[in-house]
Formats: sequence, C-alpha cells, structure tokens
Amino acid sequence: MKIMVDLRSLMETGGKISGVENYLLNVLPEMISEEKPFTGFYNSFKDVYMPNFKANFKVLRRSIPNKILNTSLAFFSLPKFENLFGSFDVLWMPDLRPFAIRKNTKLAITAHDLSPVLHPEYYSLKRRIWHWLIKHKSSFKRADLVFAISEYTKNDLIALGVDPKKILVVKHGLNHELFNTNITDEKKRAVRIKYKLPEKFILSVSTVEPRKNIQGLIAGFERINDPDLYLVIAGRLGWLYKGVLELANNSSKRERIIFPGYVEEADKPALISSAHIVCYASFYEGFGFVPLEAMACAVPVITSARTAMAEICADAALLVEPMQLPELVSAINALNTDFELREHFIKKGLAHVQGFSWQQSASEISRALIQLAENKV
Repeated sequence: MKIMVDLRSLMETGGKISGVENYLLNVLPEMISEEKPFTGFYNSFKDVYMPNFKANFKVLRRSIPNKILNTSLAFFSLPKFENLFGSFDVLWMPDLRPFAIRKNTKLAITAHDLSPVLHPEYYSLKRRIWHWLIKHKSSFKRADLVFAISEYTKNDLIALGVDPKKILVVKHGLNHELFNTNITDEKKRAVRIKYKLPEKFILSVSTVEPRKNIQGLIAGFERINDPDLYLVIAGRLGWLYKGVLELANNSSKRERIIFPGYVEEADKPALISSAHIVCYASFYEGFGFVPLEAMACAVPVITSARTAMAEICADAALLVEPMQLPELVSAINALNTDFELREHFIKKGLAHVQGFSWQQSASEISRALIQLAENKV
C-alpha cells in the first residue's frame, strides 16, 4: 500500500506560512510513522523551500518547470503522476492543484473553502486564471474522498454537486504547545520591539486580500475614540491590496495604523498574546485559524457571523455582520472598554479551544486514507 501526499503548496511561499501551509505542517507530522504508508512529492525546476520531515517520511522531487507542468496537467492531463513518481494507491491533495492520475488510482482532496468558485470577485485576474486551471468542480467530483474542514464547507461542496456520501468533515486542530497562556512578558516585549509595535492595539493577522475585510476594519477603527489604541495589520501582501494601503494612508489615524508585514511563525504567539483585541471579520472563511489561536492566548476575539466563523468560534467570540460597519464599531468599543465582557470572552475562548487537536485531525485523516487505499471507502 502506498499513499502519495502532494507537498507542492509548501514550496510556494518560501517558508512564509499561511492557512494551507499551517494545516499541512501541523497535521502531517502527526500522521507519518514507520508503519504508515505515506510518501511525499513536489516538483520544482529550481531549489525551493521544503521543510524537513521525519526520517522515515520519504519525499520525492521532480524538476520540470512548473509553468510547463501545470499547463500540461491542466490541458492534457499529462504526465500521469504514476509516471513521475511510481505507482501508488491513493493521491492525497491537502490543497487542490493541477494533477493527473490513472483512472484506477484513488483520489482524496482537502477542501479548505470554495471562495474561488463562489466569490471570484475577491481575486485578481491572475488568481482567477489559476483557479480556472485547477478545475474545482470536476476535481471534487472526480475525488473518491473529500475532507471538508467545516460543516459550512461541506454544505458548499454539496451545493457544488459533490456527493455528500464521499465528504468527511475533519476540522483543523490547534498547536497548544505554541498558543497558550504561558507566553512571558519578556517574549511579548521582544516581539513588540522587533516589529515596532505599541502597547495597546487591535490585531489583524492574515494575507492582505479583499475577502479578509481589512478595509472594513480600518473604517471601523477610524470611528473609535481612544487615543491610546492602535491598529496592527500583520501579514504578507496578497492580491488586490492597493485599496487597503490607500485607505490606511488617507486615514485620519494613519499614524496609528501599522503594517509590520509578514510575522514569522515563531513570533506569532507572542504577537497575538500582546494584542488588546484580535479582529477577524472576514467576508468568507472555510475555517479560520487566527480566532482560535487568539482564544488560546487569552485574547478576546471579534469575528464574522458569516460562513464558517460562527460554527468554528461558537459563542466564544463576539460575532458581527462584516458588511455592517456599526456592528464592528460597537464590538470594538465593547471589548475595548468593558472589562467584564472581555473576561467573559477570554474564559469562553480558553474553554472552547480545548476541543481542537491536531492529533485528532491527523488520526481521522490517516484512518480515512488507509481505508480508501484498502478499498473500504
């Protein structure tokens, strides 16, 4: 039995981790062991970033220029991955990309969200072309097993025409060793100095792109009457971000809006722990890591009542309708000034995150993939 794991998503950001990479880097180490039949692969003509895994986890590489390979895969379904990497029973794609496998090879895909299909307006032309090449609908229908990271994503898949019998909901976990209440004041101070951050700030952590509603957060922040409060927008620039930068530069509070850029993973727990409030009022999410990470660090959270956010955060976060600016402003004011409300959500959050475990996620995924390889799914 051999299960191939597509690692191509890990090589594209040069180690600058975002949601999909966070998922794979946390769940895969929990899955691989000497007795389990997993092999990883990626393709790159040039040397690229690829993390180190356990010695028993073999990683294969091919060196075809990716533009040529992706074009050939998308338009001609060639070359078959079995011809590149040898025969295998199951291909698991933790993130959907162009692929080609034989008809009798089983396929499993993790569906993080369907925003590229349902909301193309959130993406640049270049990203839309990429998503068109991926062929979401036909790929999910071809799959023998689809992991949905939330019930909301499962319902989106069903609406797309995917057979609900082959969808398995496996929610993300949380790295409790990194995100917890044991982060020292010294570490927090060091991170604030490193990224030149103030003492009191609202924090947004995400790639800067339209669906994250960062423009709405800036507009909401402008209405907050607290001269000591800053807004920190952390994350790499994604696509269609110029409007965000222009709004910040033209803001009456531009001196109190800070863009530290991408924050290294090692610094992220201390950064989040230093925040006064974490705000994640996205328009669309299939899951959303940051609210749970903030809860684990005892920081109150404002997040969206839309899509998967209400499901993932339940009553442990202050939910707002992201299109309604007054709701966002009211939520910020409440958590900024009401000590009892802050304590309520901090306690709720700390209890809530105990239900999220990468070990559990990995166990469910590993078991389902092995069953699929044994033709039990």
